[in-house]
Amino acid sequence: MKPSQAFGVIVRTFGLLALVASLAYALSVITVLFSPCCTANDRPWTHYLIAGLIWFLVGWFLLRRANRIVAFAYRLSDSDATDV
Repeated sequence: MKPSQAFGVIVRTFGLLALVASLAYALSVITVLFSPCCTANDRPWTHYLIAGLIWFLVGWFLLRRANRIVAFAYRLSDSDATDV
């Protein structure tokens, strides 16, 4: 395995972990919305929702655009960054 390919696998792994984190935040939103301890003026679920959306977008970008990140990291013309 070439170094750029290994780096591509690492980038995609972090993307997958970010998507798992966004799923955990989505479950936290559901838990907080249905918990009886929240008052009408207390809205902590929006923080979980925003954090979950950010992690989802980061994970989606890392999974879908890993080749751009690898090409940025391995700029040399003899690099195999397009093979990722």
